[in-house]
Amino acid sequence: MNDSSSRRLIFIITIALGLLMLLSAIPWSNLTGNTLKDFNLLSDLFSNERPVLSTQPVLTSEIEEVLNEEIPEVTDSASAIVNEAVVPVPVQEVQVEAAPVINGIVAIENYTGGELLSNFRNALSQASVRTVRVAVIGDSFIEGDIFSQDLRSMLRENYGGSGIGFSALHSDFPGFRRTVKMKTSGWELHDIRTMAAKDSLRLLSGDYSVSSGNASTTFTSGSAGSWSRTTLVYLATDSGTVSVATESAEKTITAIPSTDIQSISIDGSTNSAKITASHGVIALGAYLDSTSGIQVDCMSIRGNSGLPMRKLNRNLSTQMRNLADYDLIILEYGTNAVSAGQTDYIGYAQAMVRSVERIRSSYPAADILIMGIADRGEKVGTEVSSMAACAAMVNSQRELARKTGTAFWDTRAAMGGENSVVEWRNRKLVNADYTHLNKDGGRELARLLFNALNLAVNE
Repeated sequence: MNDSSSRRLIFIITIALGLLMLLSAIPWSNLTGNTLKDFNLLSDLFSNERPVLSTQPVLTSEIEEVLNEEIPEVTDSASAIVNEAVVPVPVQEVQVEAAPVINGIVAIENYTGGELLSNFRNALSQASVRTVRVAVIGDSFIEGDIFSQDLRSMLRENYGGSGIGFSALHSDFPGFRRTVKMKTSGWELHDIRTMAAKDSLRLLSGDYSVSSGNASTTFTSGSAGSWSRTTLVYLATDSGTVSVATESAEKTITAIPSTDIQSISIDGSTNSAKITASHGVIALGAYLDSTSGIQVDCMSIRGNSGLPMRKLNRNLSTQMRNLADYDLIILEYGTNAVSAGQTDYIGYAQAMVRSVERIRSSYPAADILIMGIADRGEKVGTEVSSMAACAAMVNSQRELARKTGTAFWDTRAAMGGENSVVEWRNRKLVNADYTHLNKDGGRELARLLFNALNLAVNE
């Protein structure tokens, strides 16, 4: 390499470093509303103090839409929340109300004004003669039956049951769920995040699958083992056929065009089932479960903030609960609404009131338990610590439980509180993103909630 080439190389490197330093100095988070994070070329060499967080409340276009729209039949308590003024909170260290601890267990908090989880407790006493059903609805934090699969197994040690409960007929990530194996074809999946405004097929599961002509789904038992009842729940927009085949039986029926929900079911222990449907069939979901014991249905939509649940179809939900009613509904939301640049979640909590009220009116026999968000990490300099926004979100979710008269469980406190996500990562319980649980982490969190549920129903 001659001198001229060396000088050109040094010049190019100098220009590149200069551009990188310039990019580091630009406040990306402020300019883009935290869509882009700040970039620091020297972040791995020097530890920076936590950046000053915005004092503005979270008012994304989604939340603004919810606050401004009018939905009939909202309870007085919900209306009162929606009409409150949103007041910015000064930047300060966020204090979280201490969660109650009983015998070393972070307990479920009761804001119902009555007996804690009374419906669920009464249902458990009948587990030997009917299915006690729990829905865990949420986002990617519980995707793939993480957490709910272990909660299901732990509850079954006392109350029996089999299978995995609810499943969509199609998944874009079929291998992610280990409790059941799926092979699908011919389905078009729709979910609640992207549904058109005129789409009224909004159910607790948050999605549905439309047959393109010869759609099929084959379920094969995974870690959850066999089940004793296979049920397809569907709508039909045209004449056609649906069928369910298990290891010991097969049933085919004519789908009758109707706006009402229909079902087809086969009883009998099986390790596999194949469901097929012709054109015009809209599959709302399949239940792979038993006629008694406890069932925990995992219903997760990645990226779901919980706000779309405010538009649940009450009529269809009533028909669904005639087939599979719930005794306990657990809401796991909030992770997708947390931003490192926010310390005020009043707007989000106000908007979530409508979702909670709509779920309650759609499933009036169910107790509702709101899970606070888990601890979540962010990197500042070379160190990872708890995102300051987590404490603020927990405060808002606890207040949401108070305003809606539901139960609340402080997930973050159960994990260990501030910086617990770092400990969980060191114990290999969360992924490298310091947010999502791995299999072992799901089992540990399930154990913590299982202990809290036992404490609540046995007190």
